[in-house]
Amino acid sequence: MRVSLKSWRFLVLFVAAVVALAAFAACGEDEEAPGGGGEPAPPEQQKLVMHSTEPQYFDPHRSNFEQDIAIERMLFRGLYQLQATEEGGVEAVPAMADGDPQVSADGKTFTVKLKSGLKWSDGQPLTAQQFEDGIKRGCDPIVASPYAYLLMSGAEGGIIGVKGCDEYQLSGEQSPAEQEALRDAMGVKAIDDQTLEITLVEAKLPLTFKQIFSLWITFPARLDVIERFGEKWTDPGNIVGNGPFTLTEFVPKDHVTLKPNPDWALEPKPKLQQLTIRFIDDYGVAFRAFQTGELDEARIPEAQVPTAQGDPNLKDKLLIIGSVRITSVEVQMKNDVIKKDKVRLALSKAIDRDTLVQVANSGVGLPAEYWLVQGLSGFQGRDKFKSAIGYDPEGAKQALADAGYPNGQGFPKLKLTILNTPARQAQAEFLQRNWKSILGIDVEIQAVDGKTRSQLFNSQNFELFIGGWQLDYPDVENPLVGLFNTGGGNNMYNCSDPEIDQAFQDAGAAKSESDHIKGYQKVEQLVVTKLCGAIPYLQEALPYLISPKIGGVNANGTIDAAQPGNWCAECWFVKK
Repeated sequence: MRVSLKSWRFLVLFVAAVVALAAFAACGEDEEAPGGGGEPAPPEQQKLVMHSTEPQYFDPHRSNFEQDIAIERMLFRGLYQLQATEEGGVEAVPAMADGDPQVSADGKTFTVKLKSGLKWSDGQPLTAQQFEDGIKRGCDPIVASPYAYLLMSGAEGGIIGVKGCDEYQLSGEQSPAEQEALRDAMGVKAIDDQTLEITLVEAKLPLTFKQIFSLWITFPARLDVIERFGEKWTDPGNIVGNGPFTLTEFVPKDHVTLKPNPDWALEPKPKLQQLTIRFIDDYGVAFRAFQTGELDEARIPEAQVPTAQGDPNLKDKLLIIGSVRITSVEVQMKNDVIKKDKVRLALSKAIDRDTLVQVANSGVGLPAEYWLVQGLSGFQGRDKFKSAIGYDPEGAKQALADAGYPNGQGFPKLKLTILNTPARQAQAEFLQRNWKSILGIDVEIQAVDGKTRSQLFNSQNFELFIGGWQLDYPDVENPLVGLFNTGGGNNMYNCSDPEIDQAFQDAGAAKSESDHIKGYQKVEQLVVTKLCGAIPYLQEALPYLISPKIGGVNANGTIDAAQPGNWCAECWFVKK
């Protein structure tokens, strides 16, 4: 079913480019955007080299960073999938499912038929049992997926509420036998090889169901492969998927190589015969690699956008996507200093967001004191929270003094962890200067590679961390649930506040579209004004360079991750 502008809870959220970012588009109205149409070249020429940072996992039930998920969507697919619309929105359509689910009269039981003849990349049949195994693995406390909350109920800060998932996910201290009994009792059952029945705690709309069951936490699992190879089950030669590509080579800190899966069930079939993804954390290095022909696509530093616009050899290759991504300074609430609300307020009020965008980001992006992004139903406007947490040097100094550190006296040196890229380095240095000049405090910048950054975040081993959130699916709940409720799967900064938790409960109980949105707007208000775990400062725009030889790139900032249009990597091809 198409995402409707009138559908409850799932509203079209993405505007093809945020209006304020339109000036950065490289193409005029009558020009074709980079990565557009064309005729495919012969098969022997169908090879591309794309750019990304290095993932931590190739396991869809363990991942929570975009570089992981981007590749996992190439290797696996779920019952449904999100795809871009011509209007710049998103729709949920059947993938492995043979149409929409059948829904019981009480709205709690969903029966999904699989397409016939589905196979894994090793030629084995893909069955409903493996979807059952995958969904249950997503709830498994031993796997400990940071996205397990998507499958849990609102009573436990979850979303869809698969029956029994709460009990299974929270059974970490029980015996293996007790955990197995809870696993078996979950409301996910393969009726036969092509029929899956999923029972929820509460009634949900079919559109809600399809959105959640398009996400990686619900991808099917080959338990025989996982049990045989253990932690090495995702290594080339071991991994078995059901997506359009297979993983044939992985060189840590360098690249992966993918080749088409001959048993891919859907259309289009991949035209690419080889897809190499180079791991380059430094976007400046990627920019130079694109210029020398080593890369066919590259994410480039924001500071290089004016250079690309002014270069006749690059300006027609530039694509800037207005994204639904908030960038923030994430703050470890277990830290004895950072947990003081006045310290967080001082840090926020010392950030000159407007100047940061112009100076550190070369004017690319939007200054943000909000969390619900522009383009999302529920966006409350920049001015909503600007007076509370926005740039105010005198207010910042007073807040730090109120916290017990007048003029920064006695304030310990904090560490700001970032991805080692020019853009993040520029932003971090800007923050560092603001905090020193206004507050008199010293912050050390820790620049690390992508995999290390993911590990530090997921192990909660940070004080300050440049991170943020890009929507996984188009609903106002997505950038809040699991991120700011106590114990949320992606709440690595340990925000825990009774008032926020109560607001989550109230929002989750909403029975109408308007109450749902208002409920989560209340959550946003509390999260942002209390700066509970995150200090937002930027809504990003994503600049890429794309070779004119690439076709089939249909970019949408809602569902892109790591490369433009990678929600449909099977659409990519080399032009004649």
